[in-house]
Amino acid sequence: MIAIRRTFWLFVLGFHAVAAAAWWWLSPGGFPVAGLWFFKNRVAPILVLAVVGKAIHASRRERESSLGDALATLPAAWFGGAVALAWGYRPGPLDPLVLVPFAASVLMGLGLWWGFGKGSPRRLVWVAGGLVVGGLAAIASIPRAAGTRPLNEPAPPALVSLGAVEGRLGPLAFAHVGDGSVSLIGDVRLAVQPVLRFLARSPDGRPTVLTPAESREGPGLRLVGASSHPGGVDLRYRADYEATLRVDERDDRTVTFDATAALPATIWSHLNSFCDVDVSGHRRLSLGFSPCPDVRVEVRPMDYPFGRPLRFAFLDDLGRFRVVEASDGEKGPFRELAAGPLAPGEPLAITLYDEDEAVARITLEDWSAQVDARLSPTAGWGAPVNAIEFCLSGDEPTSTATIYVTLAATSVGRGWDCVGHRAGTYRNRVKVEFLGPGS
Repeated sequence: MIAIRRTFWLFVLGFHAVAAAAWWWLSPGGFPVAGLWFFKNRVAPILVLAVVGKAIHASRRERESSLGDALATLPAAWFGGAVALAWGYRPGPLDPLVLVPFAASVLMGLGLWWGFGKGSPRRLVWVAGGLVVGGLAAIASIPRAAGTRPLNEPAPPALVSLGAVEGRLGPLAFAHVGDGSVSLIGDVRLAVQPVLRFLARSPDGRPTVLTPAESREGPGLRLVGASSHPGGVDLRYRADYEATLRVDERDDRTVTFDATAALPATIWSHLNSFCDVDVSGHRRLSLGFSPCPDVRVEVRPMDYPFGRPLRFAFLDDLGRFRVVEASDGEKGPFRELAAGPLAPGEPLAITLYDEDEAVARITLEDWSAQVDARLSPTAGWGAPVNAIEFCLSGDEPTSTATIYVTLAATSVGRGWDCVGHRAGTYRNRVKVEFLGPGS
């Protein structure tokens, strides 16, 4: 029996030591010291390692009472975490999110009672400490209320039928009505997808790695209405929200997009897209952003999860637009490449340069007005949940480049945490202008 007890607790201590060290090493840093994310990622792992060290020290000195006190914190922490998760997510009774930590606490609690009895009143202090640490760490994992700011402008009148539409809008644009993307051909080739889409979802905000596949994928946008007008097309889509898209080719240099998405309730997601742009046909691409027009940022390939760094931009809660480069893959700390002011509601213009020539400009009219500028739980190091990520798909400078625009997502950094898009109507007006003489 003694050998069984010893093997059991060696396994428990080893598991907690490895898990705590890995969490401290891999979790994002750079959070405010007074915040719960700093506690979860930097303080709680050290406390767990300290408990493991205390237990090993007491075991070697054959201090059974002190050993039992240290071990008592572990089931208490798991129980505190289970209670906090049950309070935060309101899951069903057999939900693994709560059932697993609760079962772990019961198993370790029974092992503690079998091997060490009730112990002295001093053990209650250790138990209370475990409850607090586990509870706070779990509370830090519960997502905040959604922080996006839908404009709630009236959506266009609903299209009630699927009419025959002409994909070719003019010399520049061809609309792919099935998925709402539009191909543009000028000095460079662009593929624009301006309709809000959710790619990795969670029904209640829990990390997507803990979400069943059928809930994680969610319903896709389905075309339910279409009609043509001179030089353009009107489209309507439906998933568990309504979306519309109007495309107009203004002249032989300019195409405009007006997309809306009406969310009846908060949608939680890890990955989503407010607007995607693929760029091809360039020799060496760089971007200029209107808040910092004197700096051009080259678009480069990146690696995932480790390797060549991602370059991306964001708008922080102080109204500062920053372009940064990650340290490793898409992980921080982040090195600033350019910065400038961008007021909420101010249009953001992204100029595309092919070598030294400005070839196109993409203006996002509504992005800054609707972003969530609060800190990201996965990125850390001062980066918020909104982002404009850009990279090449291959090693060659002529490889297709992709620009991903989000209002609130957690694709940057480590983890599968979710953030919310608040219920309401989002608008995405985009203007694409070709600038080169050959367009």
